[in-house]
Amino acid sequence: MKRIILFFAGILVYISFFAGTAEAETVNERIDGQNRFEVAVNISKKYWGNGADTVILSNHLAFADALSASPFAYYKDAPILLTRNDRLTSTTLDELKRLNPREIIVIGGEGSINPSVVKEIDQANISRLQNISRVPGKDRFAVSENIAKQLPPSSHVILANGLVFADALSIAPYASINNLPILLTRSNSLPSSTLSLIKDKKVSEVTIVGGIASVSKDVEDLLPVKKRIGGKDRYEVSANIAKEFFPGSRQSFMATGLSFADALSGSTVAAKANGPVLLTRPTYTPDLVHSYLISRKPEKVTIFGGPASVNEGIIYKLGSWEITKKTSSIKGYSDKTSYLPGDTVNLYISSEYGYGAEIYRMGHYNGEGAVLKKSLGYMSAYTQSNSKRNPVTLNANWVKNVHFSIPKDWESGMYLIKLVDSRLNTSYIPIVVNSNVKNEVGIVLATNTYQAYNNWGGKSFYGYNSTNKEPAIKLSYHRPYQDGNGAGQFFHYEYNLIRWLEKKGYKLNYYSNVDIAKGKLAQDNPKLLIIPGHDEYWTKETRDSIETLTKNNMNLANFNANVGYWQVRLEDAASTIVSYKAKASQDPYQKIDPSKVTTLFRNPPVNRPENELFGTMYRGIPDKTYPMLVTDASHWIYQGTGLKNGDRIPGIIGGEIDHYDGEIPGVELIARSPISLYGKNSVADVTWWEKPYGTKAFSVGTFYWNWFLDPYGHTNVASYNQKIEIMTQNALNELLK
Repeated sequence: MKRIILFFAGILVYISFFAGTAEAETVNERIDGQNRFEVAVNISKKYWGNGADTVILSNHLAFADALSASPFAYYKDAPILLTRNDRLTSTTLDELKRLNPREIIVIGGEGSINPSVVKEIDQANISRLQNISRVPGKDRFAVSENIAKQLPPSSHVILANGLVFADALSIAPYASINNLPILLTRSNSLPSSTLSLIKDKKVSEVTIVGGIASVSKDVEDLLPVKKRIGGKDRYEVSANIAKEFFPGSRQSFMATGLSFADALSGSTVAAKANGPVLLTRPTYTPDLVHSYLISRKPEKVTIFGGPASVNEGIIYKLGSWEITKKTSSIKGYSDKTSYLPGDTVNLYISSEYGYGAEIYRMGHYNGEGAVLKKSLGYMSAYTQSNSKRNPVTLNANWVKNVHFSIPKDWESGMYLIKLVDSRLNTSYIPIVVNSNVKNEVGIVLATNTYQAYNNWGGKSFYGYNSTNKEPAIKLSYHRPYQDGNGAGQFFHYEYNLIRWLEKKGYKLNYYSNVDIAKGKLAQDNPKLLIIPGHDEYWTKETRDSIETLTKNNMNLANFNANVGYWQVRLEDAASTIVSYKAKASQDPYQKIDPSKVTTLFRNPPVNRPENELFGTMYRGIPDKTYPMLVTDASHWIYQGTGLKNGDRIPGIIGGEIDHYDGEIPGVELIARSPISLYGKNSVADVTWWEKPYGTKAFSVGTFYWNWFLDPYGHTNVASYNQKIEIMTQNALNELLK
């Protein structure tokens, strides 16, 4: 058997056109061996290829002695090798000779590793070896204490159950990176010597690993505990440690949760890579471990141990909608932004390798985030030429090479077509599916804004990401999106609110910007229109439609900021967006039809400021993220939150902000949050407006609100907030009366 097996992406075969499943993705790398001794040696060979000054030696069965060794090994930059109680394996001895260390440190007393092993090392004539020492102890608890004494002084320690191995191993990378000792305890009683050590070292912070069944409340009460990382089992504990301490890690390491040796040998490597060690079952990934991998999208997953310990097919489950890495080798676009059931979707796809496509409807789906609706089978490689790309509009002018019909029973929604090639490179093509059913809630996807920021082909409506810093005036929908792995800005803000709305059971009709410009919203005439994203670019027809409907019976919920800011036009059967912006004086519509000039809605000759629709309007980009400040806790929208005036909810205000300038009568300030805007004091406002013609508008005035309803993809800066959820529900209930 090979000692080190590298798993590169295999060929992805789509078996059935209708099956809706794909072959599982393999892991990036596996380090294994015929037994735990070889796994430890192969880890050592890979990561200490040039030798090591220090080697840690541990009994392959005595996990108790080894549990605390990882931080010490990391501190010494030492591989951990395994030995039998009374003799070295030939594999381990050969690796000791190759490493040629200056010192070897034996973990545990003579009952754990017999002096005969030390003698065997002495007789091996390792040329640089100067010292063989031992970290002893009468039991596992004393060993952990003695290891702690070898580490740099720390006021923070880790405490784990010493009678099971899993929790201490899961915390080992974090402890190692921070030079934190791992001390061991019984479930219901802390050794007196351990307590004395904690007091003698003046430890002011203890992190407990494991639930109350592992480390009891009685033990916790003896210590200055600041944090406990628990879970219903060892797998959840490992996932919760990863979520807590490795939220941004781009590497993850996996080992079986049924034995300790592989995770022990790999823990120092994980620490060096600033990644967690996740424990898994051999044939499937436990739920929270899988959730961590999916939500964090690690670029590399390394498995310690052979397929019998961790099966290679467990990392990427069949039908996984999420994309873990960016690529340029496969991409595509559709012929339109939106479709009705029964319509034909034409796709223009460029791929360097054979590929398949899976179509997902995005939503909550019990936390899965999407449901697989269809698979398009396997297609041959086809690299599109850019020789016919329009230099003005950036229309790719690719060849249509895939098409499918939308089934009549598909519900309205945002759908992502996931392209997956034989090397497991992936990207999305987003499409909106409309409905012939008239639901009372509509939701708009900011597809114009997606294209405004999209610089595929070298141009967007912004100089910062356009060639020669010169923005385009016209942009085509017939080109791939660069953002969001091909999904545009969908994952920035919209997806978070959609997940939450669908979780709560709201029945939604979905619209693209183009749909509203073409009159689909007016045709459906919903009770409420929800704007979840940065919907910055509207046509005159869009503004006319929304404004007319809100003067009749349609309410507005604006869950973002800087909405309806720039006026644009659609040309070429609504496939090209026109926006002169700063060059508005050159827009030919200055003479043809001034009401359609592509400038700010608030500017001449358009003169239709956003606050006439929302009550508030865009003011700028704050210098940082700010808390939302409650200023009118008596308002009905706060009912059930328990909030009072002066309370702050961190992280809500940021990105871009709107505020109320007092020009529109009747606008109620729900929260007015102090911010700094371009070096000057300003405010961001959450508002409610009972319009004089009977309809209502709710505006949050910030980019980040939706992340606190469902933080998917933004857990590094946001988390679910029940008070924000209650406010949102209160607002929607009122808007739907």
